[in-house]
Amino acid sequence: MRLVLRTIDGICLVGGAVASAAIAILAVMLIAEVLLTSFANWSQPWAVEYSAYLLAAGLFAGSGWTLRTGGHIRVNAAVMLLPERLQRAFDLGGTVFVLGLLIYVSVALTENAARSFELGSVSYYPTRTPLFYPQAVLAASFWVLTLAMLARLLRLVTGDAAEIEPSMVKARDGSA
Repeated sequence: MRLVLRTIDGICLVGGAVASAAIAILAVMLIAEVLLTSFANWSQPWAVEYSAYLLAAGLFAGSGWTLRTGGHIRVNAAVMLLPERLQRAFDLGGTVFVLGLLIYVSVALTENAARSFELGSVSYYPTRTPLFYPQAVLAASFWVLTLAMLARLLRLVTGDAAEIEPSMVKARDGSA
């Protein structure tokens, strides 16, 4: 079980690195777009299209790691008023429900990417980007979040902490 959880955590960490890289590339690309438009009167024809792809990757690729480190927004005010056993039941029930939703969305996104690949669908922008590529990144990002939610469920069932502090990662791995 520990190996499975460590593997999922590793996959989520890679997803976080992909998200970080996507946001960095997005920032550089948009700064270049502003400078080129302002000073050279030239716009990158692909900037709008690829900024959307990079934004999606930045938002969703790191969501598994964000879940593991407790960074997602949750409203616990009402649940915190309940006895601890009921809090745990709500947490388990909510995790199972969201895991089901994530599986559904992940499968749908994967099927959409596969269909775009089969049909050879391309974007309507001048670049004519094959849509399979950004759709596959989005689908993979949701699968990473799905795995993170599964790991969260396993941790809740076994009594482990569902979230960790990002600073604990180095200490726990012994790399500090």
